[in-house]
Amino acid sequence: MKNLFLSAVVATATLASCSTVSSILQNTFPYNANVLVTSGSPANTTLSNVSAAQSINQLTGAGANVRDIRVSNATISVGSGSSVGIFKSVKVYLSNNGSNEVLVASRENIPDNVGTSLALDLNTSSTLDNIMKSGAVQQRLVYVLKQSPTSDISVRTSLNFSSVPNTNP
Repeated sequence: MKNLFLSAVVATATLASCSTVSSILQNTFPYNANVLVTSGSPANTTLSNVSAAQSINQLTGAGANVRDIRVSNATISVGSGSSVGIFKSVKVYLSNNGSNEVLVASRENIPDNVGTSLALDLNTSSTLDNIMKSGAVQQRLVYVLKQSPTSDISVRTSLNFSSVPNTNP
């Protein structure tokens, strides 16, 4: 009888701890996208590049388990031979295959000597549930250059999302 009770306690504790770890992993997830700004791109003109993104189902396989998905951190970085200071402004949009586009992060008036990485200002006013669970997510980077680059620049955007567990799936 003691063994049965002890086994039940151990099983309950194991399931609870696995559930907690799973909940933490599902509630914060990253997304990275790379685009190329080609040499000779015009300065002082609004330009954009589209990059295929991944839905939460592709990232974690658990889209039905979360809700209230919002961007929690956003950065932009360039290769070591460049500076983010080449941009006047950047905006990052997410959409489900080009529809329902939402601005998730941006930065205006970027200083010249900023280095290779820059944190972006977040737009947390709307949830991204419909987009991130759609299965056909796209990221669009809209930018204005201060000067025309003399060589291609690889640009990486890193977004982190937060969510809350869906208790009523």
